[in-house]
Amino acid sequence: MTKEEKTKQAFEMIEQGVKDVYSSDNFRKYLSCCSKFHSYSLNNTLLILAQKPDATLVAGYNAWQRNFNRHVDKGERGLIILAPVTSKITQLMDKADEDGNPILDENGDPIKEERVINQLRFTTTTVFDISQTSGEPLPSLIHNLTGSSDEILAFIDSVKNICTIPIDYHSPSKDAVLAGGAKGYYSIAEDRIVLNMELEDMQIAKTLIHEYSHSILHKKTDKDSDQREIEAESLAFVLCDHFGIDTSDYSFGYIASYAAQDEAKLKTILSNIQSTAHEMIDKLEPLFAQNLKKRTMVHEYITPVEMDKMANDIVINVVNELKANYNPGLDDSLVYQNIESSIYSYFDRNKEAMKIQEHLYNNHTDFKRDLKQAIYKALNNPSYNPETGHPFIDDSIERRNYEQFEAIAAPLLSGDACYIKYGTPHFMDLNVEIIDDNRYAMSHNYVLNGDLMADPDVEFTVDKDNRLLYPESYQQDNLQFYQRVDKDPVAAHQLNEFMDEWLNNIQENQYKVKAVYTEEQVIENANDIRKFCKENNLANMAPKVKEKER
Repeated sequence: MTKEEKTKQAFEMIEQGVKDVYSSDNFRKYLSCCSKFHSYSLNNTLLILAQKPDATLVAGYNAWQRNFNRHVDKGERGLIILAPVTSKITQLMDKADEDGNPILDENGDPIKEERVINQLRFTTTTVFDISQTSGEPLPSLIHNLTGSSDEILAFIDSVKNICTIPIDYHSPSKDAVLAGGAKGYYSIAEDRIVLNMELEDMQIAKTLIHEYSHSILHKKTDKDSDQREIEAESLAFVLCDHFGIDTSDYSFGYIASYAAQDEAKLKTILSNIQSTAHEMIDKLEPLFAQNLKKRTMVHEYITPVEMDKMANDIVINVVNELKANYNPGLDDSLVYQNIESSIYSYFDRNKEAMKIQEHLYNNHTDFKRDLKQAIYKALNNPSYNPETGHPFIDDSIERRNYEQFEAIAAPLLSGDACYIKYGTPHFMDLNVEIIDDNRYAMSHNYVLNGDLMADPDVEFTVDKDNRLLYPESYQQDNLQFYQRVDKDPVAAHQLNEFMDEWLNNIQENQYKVKAVYTEEQVIENANDIRKFCKENNLANMAPKVKEKER
């Protein structure tokens, strides 16, 4: 299917999708709900917005209960508006004939008669916004979009690439427009786009392109609000659909709410913006391809073992190239310049190596640095053999963390213990235990309202053959935070650095072993703990007896 055919199909999907919305039972419920809300005068609308700028749907206290099965929340203050009140009064007035002319008496004066008339006056009453109520949800034609994917994130990146105006993310608590329920908006006065920072990625993608469409179509226009919204949302749907993002659950209902069941008008509007859709697709396509490639390359945590296998040939080839003219007496800065130059030269000649380098660079924060250090090490260490050496393993943070963990918990690695508790003055106890084969947990814990709280708790696995430690998850209960690495290179890098700092702090703060659990016994006696620690190469973790007693 060609690009033009695909775009045409998307516009046809809008027409059919909107028709389906109109024929749905949900649409009838939506109209019925809308009919129960009063249409307020301009003066009352201004009064409402002056008191609550984010107000969207208002009704009286009893009306919320009677019509919508919702109740006003305790403590909410009503919004004051003016309500007309009609009363009947008796008034002496001129008597008139059928043509409206006054009837005169014999003296030529108007004959008077009493009439009952309606007198209009205004009093104050209160209404409440929907945000001040709780209860059954109101029928809606649109539902928030949820979820994320590489395609969605690449699409967001691409729209940002072509957008020439500022894009801000605001919290609804600090933005009256967003607090009123808007997902985002385009400010003509400030020429910028504002998005609700609390949306999920799929909703952000759709809202961003919707507001961007406003910015290019409606800076200077005499189109009414309905037409502007139909154009922006239709463009948003067509562009999202082109790049594999299905927003139909949201877009069709949104368009239907503005199209007023006028199929001819909708068809004309859609026809008018097709050329704009083609132009925007042409701009976005190359950027989307690049951004998607970046996104798919990034989401893969590469272990030191994998990196060693993939990058070792690069090290060997560059080292062999440099050795022919290498001067060991050169200043380090010049050596690194030569190394960097040789790396680029090698990649220029070897496209396959370039692909490997791009993959490693996009998935490992420190790959460029580690590559140069590995080459430097091979050049300056006569006994180092790049054919058999493993610089990406030996010098990795995963190796350093394994060695730091081994220094405090060797009995757990050997299987001589299954749980060890450590303590030091002024800090929470540390608990380290075996969860499963090669899987461990470290945690500080405290009790809150009878519950054991992790502050924090990290689970990790170990590769004993290569002496590497891999964090898997991080949990902090007081922040209600839980994160898994799940092959995410950014999360892995952050958690590796956290473990490095944590393990280092444990030794610096002089944590001592307080209890050891083995499969046969629990060791808590100070002398027995000292003996156990010495037997298991943990002399620095053995508590002094006086400290223990004190």
